[in-house]
This record gives sequence, structure tokens and C-alpha cells, in this order.
Amino acid sequence: MVAMVIAPIVVGVGLLAATAGWYMTVQRAGGVATGPALTVAFVPAPGCPVDDAPTVRDRLKARMDDLGLAPSLVATTDGTWTFTLRTPGVLPDEREHLPNALAAQGRLVVHKDGTPLSLTPKDVGFQLAFSGTPITLIVYPEPLPERGLTVTLDDARMDVEQASGVELQLAARAGDSVSAVRAGTERTVVVRHPLPCPVRATIVEG
Repeated sequence: MVAMVIAPIVVGVGLLAATAGWYMTVQRAGGVATGPALTVAFVPAPGCPVDDAPTVRDRLKARMDDLGLAPSLVATTDGTWTFTLRTPGVLPDEREHLPNALAAQGRLVVHKDGTPLSLTPKDVGFQLAFSGTPITLIVYPEPLPERGLTVTLDDARMDVEQASGVELQLAARAGDSVSAVRAGTERTVVVRHPLPCPVRATIVEG
């Protein structure tokens, strides 16, 4: 069993490279990202119900808050929300990577023998397995299927580390240790704060 962290979502560095430390410790230390500033506009997809707009906006901000990105809503125009935020300053591709990572819808679906189940997570947290593998740990209000279980996130099949009782562990194995931790933390906040409709993210220049 892996101990879960609900808030903050990150814990000690453990076996990971020291450069992964920001992703693991910024929330516990009460700090924020110190990389270059970035301004991003988020636009809901056509057909997104007007009533869902406040939920989308608030959950986008919650994702940024969870990652310690110090977001500030600077403009709301014609259904577009523009935030300024700080990048972590850890990996060189953050400017290009981060907007799309934050805009992921977060539709997590558990399947039993290929059939989607109507399950809503109760709690979502991040932790390291004893092997050092970054884990998104999801707790459901009822036990999961013991056999025939597969999981998708936004239609992409996930790497299930373990499913036992009400707990589901999704592993992040993305190249080097820093990239894996980034993938795991981003996936955790996306699943914790799912968006009711798709969103497009665009970098605002200037």
C-alpha cells in the first residue's frame, strides 16, 4: 500500500534526482515556482454550457495552485480566461509544455472487461512507490473490479501499477526521473480537478 497525500500533493524527493526537488517539495515548503513568468489564455470548446464556465475557470486555477505556479487571473473576455503564472524553472520545455498540460480535460474512466463504469473518485493524491516510481493514488467510495480492469485518461490508456480494494495506483514512467515526476504531479492535479468540457490553451505574447 502507498500512503496518499491529499494536500499538499507532493512529498520528499526520495530516490529521485535532486533536480526533481521542486516538483516534490514546493507545496510542503509553502513556496512557489520561481521560473520565468508566462501568460496563458484558456478558451472552452464550442458548445461548452455557459453554466459550466465558472467551474472550468475555478478548476484551472486550482490546478495551478496545486502546482505552486502562483496564478493570477488578469482578464476575462468573451469566455476566455487569461492567467499569468510562474513556470517551475526545472525543465527547458516548460513554456511549450505547461499550457497544454494544464488544459487537459481529466476524464478518468475505469473499465471492466472493456465496459466503462460509473465511478467518481473520492480522493486523489500523489506519492512515490517504494521503487521510486511516481504514483497518482486514487481512492473510490466502493471497491474496484478484481479482474478485467483497464483505465483511460482522456481516452489514453493508463499504466496501472496496482488496483486493490478502493485504491487505484497509476504509475508515471516518462523517461528520466524529473520528467516522470512532472508527469505524475500534473496528472494528479488534472484528475483531482477534472474539467466539465474541453479547453484550448494559448500563450499570450508580449
